Amino acid sequence: MHSKKILVSLLVLLVSLVGCNKPLSQKEGKPTVLVSLAPYAYIVKKIAGDLVKVETLIPEGANPHIYEASPQTVQSHQHAALWIYLGEGFDKKMLQFLKETGQEIKTLDLATGVTLLPGPGQDSCCGHDHKEGHDLHIWMSPQLLKGQAEKITEALLAILPHEEAALRLHSSELLDELELLHGTLSTLLSSKKGEVILVSHPAFAYFCQEYGLQQLSIEVEGKDPRPQHVAEILEKAKTFALHTIITEPQHSNKGAEAIAARLGITTHRVDPYTENYVENLLLLGEIIAR
Repeated sequence: MHSKKILVSLLVLLVSLVGCNKPLSQKEGKPTVLVSLAPYAYIVKKIAGDLVKVETLIPEGANPHIYEASPQTVQSHQHAALWIYLGEGFDKKMLQFLKETGQEIKTLDLATGVTLLPGPGQDSCCGHDHKEGHDLHIWMSPQLLKGQAEKITEALLAILPHEEAALRLHSSELLDELELLHGTLSTLLSSKKGEVILVSHPAFAYFCQEYGLQQLSIEVEGKDPRPQHVAEILEKAKTFALHTIITEPQHSNKGAEAIAARLGITTHRVDPYTENYVENLLLLGEIIAR
């Protein structure tokens, strides 16, 4: 465990050193890039620095699966030069608004071309955050995020064609950072392959797939578990020797807290939607590795 902590400390140090590069030059009238979710704000800022203004559609702490943007909020973002999204329900409404108003905004659907994991009725995922029945938490895998970062780089080049050298340099640095994160997590979780993690909301399937884990969700189709489901989880807990439950601030954790009390185990809160991407995945890895 001591060596694992050293690896994590080295990663944090290297990431901070990468972030110490000189900021990209300020521009008058710099374009706005709109992202639906905060983790992608992290990616855009790493690649474009202060060449763009970054706005996030979903407010911090909001549940993106039930979020309803007001017409005023939607309208306030129509000046964006580029919009990066996944295809959630709110994204579809935004697309419809742009279509109806004839706004010319470049768009990038990051879920296109990604092999998505199955959704409700096919595995343990929830039933309200999927595109055509699939799980959309694709940023939770650093390896998958590398491909998405490359797409974002190309989209940024389309609105900043004269900044190719800077964008490609910072994109390359970001890819190195994500590869370092992946390597650290692989080492940290190498002894946990095949283990099951208990989660209040199933947002971690891509992370689990990446590192040989399985997630067991307490929430069922976006709702707190019924007594029968609780009984099933308690029975599985005996088999899998579960020692912690991962909860999320955007979702009800009543079921998780009740099960934690019954099993005598701890809960740890992890926010998959935070902008602090590297720090957040390291936290998740450390919780599982304990």
